[in-house]
Amino acid sequence: MNSEDLLTELFPFKKPLTSRYRKKYVEFLALGILQYCYGDTYVGFDVHDAPDISDENRLVGIEVTEAVTKEEAQIDGEFVKYCLESSLEEKERRKQIIENNGAKVSELSLTYPVKDGDSEKLIFQDAVRKKMKKLASYRQQGFEKVGLFVFYDEPPIPIHLEELKNCFDEVLNEYKDKYDAIYFGYSCGLIEYNVLLKSIQAQPIRRNVYNRLQYEARLKVEE
Repeated sequence: MNSEDLLTELFPFKKPLTSRYRKKYVEFLALGILQYCYGDTYVGFDVHDAPDISDENRLVGIEVTEAVTKEEAQIDGEFVKYCLESSLEEKERRKQIIENNGAKVSELSLTYPVKDGDSEKLIFQDAVRKKMKKLASYRQQGFEKVGLFVFYDEPPIPIHLEELKNCFDEVLNEYKDKYDAIYFGYSCGLIEYNVLLKSIQAQPIRRNVYNRLQYEARLKVEE
């Protein structure tokens, strides 16, 4: 097998992760993380629309969102286009947009703006807040339980579980109705906040397992 065939076998991806495909990728990855961490609990669940994940009887639903700033979302979107762009003029224009949003870009690498613990908490809170309006429609559809999966594509700055719980509660307390659970998934673990029971717990995910879940989610996007 020559090097080109080997690369094709290892990375059989034809669709770049534009914002549209990125959304589906995160949903498939969220489902993969849940199925890995909870086993049979999520057998029969699949990726759908409104909510993003549900069981076949549509009794349990999970909305999925990515914790990311507007600037980082634009950086990611423009970097995909930058890598695909053949026009030097257009590449330079997209590079300028990326750098105006605080990132550094080279031909094949990207360096994001620096964050601290306080700014991360605001990102997590904004991710929850922007999905609160959808909850009422899911209740009206007859879902008995509705959760929110917040995906963060890196290890968060170390934070105590109780502090993360308080971070979520600050947003949830702004609303009468609340999600039954918040799942916070990231590159080395899953944190579940059972809002009804006010309990929070974490499960580690080994890096090789997470890499496999990423790969499988990416394959599903290709399908």
